Amino acid sequence: MSQQLSRRQFGLLALSGLGTTFLLAGCSGTGAPVSAGGSTASAIPSADAFKAATLNFEWWTNPVRTAYTNTLLQNFQQAHSAVKINAAPGEWATYWTKLSTQVAGQTEPDVIQMDQAYIAEYGGRGSLMDMSNIGSIDLTPLKSSLADGTLNGKLYGIPTGINAYGLLVNKTLFQKAGVPLPDDKTWTWNDYISTAAKLKQASGGAFTGTNWQGGDGDLQVWLHQHGQQLYTDKGKIGFTLDNVTSWFAMVKKLFASGGSPSPDQFSNDIAASVQQTLFGTGKAAMGWAWSNQVTAFQQASGDDVIIVRPPSVAGSASKNGIFYKPSMYWSIGAQSKYPAQAGAVINYFLNSTEAAKQQLAERGVPVNPEVLKVVKPLLSKTDQLGVQYLQDIKSEIKWVPPVPPKGTSTGAAVAQRHTEDVIFARATPAAAAAGFKLEIEGLLASAS
Repeated sequence: MSQQLSRRQFGLLALSGLGTTFLLAGCSGTGAPVSAGGSTASAIPSADAFKAATLNFEWWTNPVRTAYTNTLLQNFQQAHSAVKINAAPGEWATYWTKLSTQVAGQTEPDVIQMDQAYIAEYGGRGSLMDMSNIGSIDLTPLKSSLADGTLNGKLYGIPTGINAYGLLVNKTLFQKAGVPLPDDKTWTWNDYISTAAKLKQASGGAFTGTNWQGGDGDLQVWLHQHGQQLYTDKGKIGFTLDNVTSWFAMVKKLFASGGSPSPDQFSNDIAASVQQTLFGTGKAAMGWAWSNQVTAFQQASGDDVIIVRPPSVAGSASKNGIFYKPSMYWSIGAQSKYPAQAGAVINYFLNSTEAAKQQLAERGVPVNPEVLKVVKPLLSKTDQLGVQYLQDIKSEIKWVPPVPPKGTSTGAAVAQRHTEDVIFARATPAAAAAGFKLEIEGLLASAS
């Protein structure tokens, strides 16, 4: 069921200076990548890029991202004074509800920070513009990543960079508890649960062993360790009930061990901003996150933070099910009156070496090779940890999840809701799995 990687696919992304290859293209199963041959045939000419316009620019954020994004927007406006930009940072927990309301009310932003889970949802429903026709965006240095934002031949999102899922470890809290760091090449889920329980016990309740996300990222890793995946490249369910049941059974075991958050803490934590999470406040010694978030969580906690591989069923790094993923995308709202100007702003964020000096790798490891050359020497210690993590897992990447099909953008929330049913003892793992599968089938059916 899983999509395996060929030598040719690995060769698509030889990002200079990193000494490794990253996969972003050719595997999404959603349509061929658009052309990156320049703007000569563009329907929206680059000549309009800096004409008078007022743009609405929205993104989900953390304090690090907010600071440099505002700086970049100010710099862009100083260089191109006819373009005015209304900046609107938001929190992940409310971002998508707000966006759906804006689309329905025809107040959709011009520039939208987009996530992979929502590309098919918004692009497939006509709410995103095809950016292959926007001459103010230079696609040539980004061509290796374009397939991951392409649906049915239309470019609805351009990846800002790449990342991978992992487990953040607060070394400061591990040292306080006297618990050894995990061997992330061999540890199992039982080891993870045991480590979390030891941390909580040794801390005397000052902090818990781990947070828990309970979303589709965790489930995707678990399923692939069992030879399955959430969705096939044909937009169908890619899992069987027994493997989702075993996932919820593992979750139940984790929460019964004493090393997890309480059920109430879990409910609050999954909706919290980075600086308010258990891990961000030093109340959890381990935390699930993406590799581009290391710096934000380190700054929030103030402690020594590293990122390690997820545990596996087999106790083998080669079978841990992790994958590379576009960290996020830039998209343009289909309702935008100023697509050339919106494209110019996106081009600045993606291809400007001056902008890169501010962003570094916070939105993922850059795709543009020239940008990457500028960024690499400037990376902070924690940013370097994220890049090194991507290097370390390269040989273990054996698959690429398809872009989630239209209708499934709420899949993570569905998984988290059924997780709550398990940990609050409202449902057995088997019942939660059945409910999850039924809801996902309903989402797919309603979108067909």
